[in-house]
Parts: sequence; C-alpha cells; structure tokens
Amino acid sequence: MGIDTANPAHIVAIRDFSPHTIRAIAAHLEVSTSFEHLVYREAELDAVWSLTAFLLAQTRDPAQRKNLIRLHEAAHRAHDLVGAGQPRQAAALLRTFL
Repeated sequence: MGIDTANPAHIVAIRDFSPHTIRAIAAHLEVSTSFEHLVYREAELDAVWSLTAFLLAQTRDPAQRKNLIRLHEAAHRAHDLVGAGQPRQAAALLRTFL
C-alpha cells in the first residue's frame, strides 16, 4: 500500500505485525493530518505494541526475542511521535522494519 492509496479516515485492521501491516500503517501515517486521523494511528500502533507484548511473553528464542523487542519499542516510540504531531517521523521509524 502506497501513500496514493492510503485513506487517513480508514482504520487499518491490525491482525499481526507483518510487513504488509507495517507498510499499511506507515502509509496511513504519511497522509494523516487531522486530530482524528492521528488518534486512529495511535490506536493502530497500540495494537502492534500489544501483539508484540503478547508474543514476547511466549517466545524463548533469543533471536526472535531481540527482533520482537526492537519492534515493540519502535511501536512505542512511533506512538509517542504521533502524539507529538510527527506522524511522518513515526512512518520513517516503522519503515526501518520493512
């Protein structure tokens, strides 16, 4: 999904934290400008953060844990960036995982 197809008024369904999902959130972050849109993006990032937390509680493999921790922390940082009115910076952070 690219910026040209992202509609900031739509909420991205978060079922996982696959590259497709991360790409969709980042694309929506790029075009989000209103308060309402930013609230949607924060909710999506909260969902990624929660999913990674659940999986972290179950994963014992050190390499998998390292990657999950990185994404978990990035979702938190991206959420804070959105709250600070910096959705494009949040998108750039998420794209480092693609």
